[in-house]
Amino acid sequence: MAILTSLAPGASAQQVRPAPPEEVARAVLRADSAGDWASVLRLAHPEALVRFRGRQVFQLRMLGTPGWPGADSASAGTAAADSVEADSRDADSTIQARWQRVRERQERFMLDSIFQVPDVDSLARTSPDTVYARWTREMHARSEADSTTHRPRERAAYRVVGAVKESDTLAYVVMVRPLEQPLGPLPEMFRDLPRETHLAVLMVMRRHRSEWRSMLDGVGESLGLNASLLPE
Repeated sequence: MAILTSLAPGASAQQVRPAPPEEVARAVLRADSAGDWASVLRLAHPEALVRFRGRQVFQLRMLGTPGWPGADSASAGTAAADSVEADSRDADSTIQARWQRVRERQERFMLDSIFQVPDVDSLARTSPDTVYARWTREMHARSEADSTTHRPRERAAYRVVGAVKESDTLAYVVMVRPLEQPLGPLPEMFRDLPRETHLAVLMVMRRHRSEWRSMLDGVGESLGLNASLLPE
């Protein structure tokens, strides 16, 4: 890919040098904004993709684990609200059963519709590139289908400010993006809440062979379905 290397004036083919971290970061942001997951894959560090797969496997294992925290917190909240009822034990059992159905349905949706594998163990053995590609394609497809404007994304949400090299193999790219501001005056209860106008994020860059690659920090934030529970 052209972005991964650059030539100094008059340099020969043998003097190709890697593109600097901030240039790679800009290419990642452009590709992510355009939904070009194939280019994002080419610019990603292999370790970033392994970590992405690991997070998805972890979340799905949590969904399939009895006593998952979501069930406990939901049960506790509902039990507190219904504490005046005499038969709280039966109510709690009903809540637990409902959350179990929700988790099972979410797990099957993620495995069948997104990752296209029969179970979590199969997902853990699937190539990290394939896991990321299937996730990103499905999320972008859903994002486009849900859009009411169908306007093309004009630019990446983040703007690269600069980069700091920690070493020959590690660098940090500083990115900023504006935060959406509420329309009209805030309710009185929020009068003392500081209103931030921009968010700064670091994209970690690591060397892979002779090239800088992204750890994908800040990429795909608008596509963050992850393993959140779908409503019953």
